[in-house]
Formats: sequence, structure tokens, C-alpha cells
Amino acid sequence: MNYLKAEHLKFKRTISNKLLFIAPFLTALFAWIVGGFYGFQYMTFYWWYTFLLPGTIAILCSLSHQKEERAGKYYSVLAAPVNLKQFEYAKALILIEKLLVAAVFLAFFATVSNLISTALAVYSVGRNFAGSIALMIASIWQIPLCLLLARKTGLLLPIVANTLLGILMPIMLGNTALAWVCPYCWPAKTAELLMGIEDNGTFAGVTPFSWSVLLPLIFSVILYVLLTLWEAANFSKKEGM
Repeated sequence: MNYLKAEHLKFKRTISNKLLFIAPFLTALFAWIVGGFYGFQYMTFYWWYTFLLPGTIAILCSLSHQKEERAGKYYSVLAAPVNLKQFEYAKALILIEKLLVAAVFLAFFATVSNLISTALAVYSVGRNFAGSIALMIASIWQIPLCLLLARKTGLLLPIVANTLLGILMPIMLGNTALAWVCPYCWPAKTAELLMGIEDNGTFAGVTPFSWSVLLPLIFSVILYVLLTLWEAANFSKKEGM
């Protein structure tokens, strides 16, 4: 619990917290410009999971790493009597909390359509929130990956790589069986099964709930746990350095 409190305090009054509002807002604004009133909701979710969400995850991870670097290249952490694995677990969990906040903001912006005109809104309020949170869960495996890349390569590569792969992989593999084994396709699969959004961003209509939508979420959680354990084990090697 102390590790979580410490990580939470590190984000206080930082640009990272502002990003949790700015990124969903820009997504909704862009969707309004491109999709108009009827296309606003599904375009908001489409641009979020293909572009803004992967970029937001990479930026949050990079800023988290950069903060430790500026504080003395992790000296304050390595010099303290802390468990480095638990330190990493806490960092990864706090980043999930940040993404959940961003998901709630995104759902709130999408719900504006329901407040203006329920006749033209393609999703219910409940589906807005369920879809936004589900897309976040389908993407959490990117957190430990981006943390590792940020430490190995710096700020730029994780942002560029994660964003481009988030855009390209669903387009290239979304309609193939490989989509189920490509982690970057799991948010697209979630959007297709839960929100009726196809890989090219077109709206196919809301379908009844299917338990198959849980598959990409379960895959993402499992991969998140495995990558976090691996990334924490890799970071803990610094303890003896």
C-alpha cells in the first residue's frame, strides 16, 4: 500500500494528470469534426483505441520513467530500502488507475450525444461507459511493455512505435485469425464485439451482448500480468548494481 501511495504522490500536479482529460477531449473533438453528430460516438471510440489510447499509454509510461530519471537516475529508489519488484508492481497499477480515469472522461464526452438527442445517439449511456472501460482493459498489457521500452530507449520510440502499431496492426490483421494472437488487435476485437465498430472504423450496428467479448479482455489481463512480472524482474536486477 505504501508503494501505491508513493507512486500516486509522484503524479500529483504533473502534466500526466492533465493528459487524462486532454487526450479524451481531443479524441471527442476530432470525432465530432470528422464524424458529425451521428458518427460522433463510434468515431470517438474508434480514434481512441487505434490512435490516442496507445499514444497516451506510451506518453504516461515515458513521463513516469522521465520523472525518476530527473530525480537522479533512480538513485532515490535504488538507495532506499525498497523492494524493486513491488515498486514496479505499484507503478504499473497506478498507470491502470490513470487509464481508468481517462476512460471515464472519454465515456462522459461520448454521452454528450445522449444528452443532446437520444434519437441520434448510437449507444446507450451504459454502453458508452462499458465500452470505454473495456477498451482500456484490452490495452493494459501495453503498460509494462512501454515502461520497459522507455527505460531501454528513451521517450520517443515507445510513443512512435506503440501508436503506429496500434493503428496498423488492426488494419493488417483485423480480419484474419491472427487478430486473436496479436495483442494490438485486441482493442479492435473488443470494439467490434461490444460496440459494432469494424476494423476500418465503419459502424456495423450495435449487436446483443456476447460472452466472446470477454476473450480479448482476459487475454490482455493475462499478458499484462506476465509482462509486469517479467519487467519487474528485469528492473529488480538494478538492485545489485
